[in-house]
Amino acid sequence: MSPIAAKTYTTDVICLRTYDFGEADQILHLYSSEHGRISAIAKGVKKPKSKLVGACQLLNLSEVQLSKGKNLDLLIQYQPRESFPGIRADLLKLSYALLFAELVNLTAAEADSHLVYAELKNALHLLDQAAEAQIIPLGIQYQLDLLEAEGYHPILSECIFTGQPLDWEAPFYSFSPQLGGMATSELRRKHQAETVGLDGLNTDEWVNVSTSTLRLLLNPHDPQWTALQFCKAQKFLRYYFQKVVEKSMHAYDLVLSLLETPLPEQARPEQHTTLPAVPPLQE
Repeated sequence: MSPIAAKTYTTDVICLRTYDFGEADQILHLYSSEHGRISAIAKGVKKPKSKLVGACQLLNLSEVQLSKGKNLDLLIQYQPRESFPGIRADLLKLSYALLFAELVNLTAAEADSHLVYAELKNALHLLDQAAEAQIIPLGIQYQLDLLEAEGYHPILSECIFTGQPLDWEAPFYSFSPQLGGMATSELRRKHQAETVGLDGLNTDEWVNVSTSTLRLLLNPHDPQWTALQFCKAQKFLRYYFQKVVEKSMHAYDLVLSLLETPLPEQARPEQHTTLPAVPPLQE
């Protein structure tokens, strides 16, 4: 086997991100079941007669042949598999699909690539065929599934300190992104008092989350949820994901702008005013 052939491999990928590199090339972030996230370069793809353009379309599922490189693998050829036209024809579907791609691109480095790829592919198939009322529940569910696959799924139904089930009659609970779960305000204050540093400061961050938001996250497909409640739940997931990756995610801006647009001004998500010492989640 020649050295070049030994470096070449073929795999199915979903295109997560592209950006220009020089006048004619593009850098690609691809995701594969066997290899996880792949950083590759598509040489000459911006030239009019390039045969690699399809592999560089965001969200496309393709079979690609790549050659391993020191920093970037080289895209040699591709065979189109699926382009999800139903997603591209609907702005809300497209915004969620782009969010899925950004989340995987930024968070899935240490996760089981077989599981992440299978769940992303399945989510794109479901989103492509989804009726309008199914789009947001599918979007919420996928984010929770990805957190589960990555080992970051928050504890939503019981107290992180006692393990006792939450009281669904309570108006809200305090959430710690560092601890990954909920607590009553009393237990939150006790924990903060016990974890004060030598400088007299407490670095734990807590936000108040309504129990209706928690119930929605546990069952996003329940038909009872309103647009306002979905908006609050989506803002919670944005908050938590951005704490996980420690950076802002631009795809959330488009999703939330679309979720908020239909809401009348008087129905805009309000901020909690209870417990001023704990900032409310910007629902």
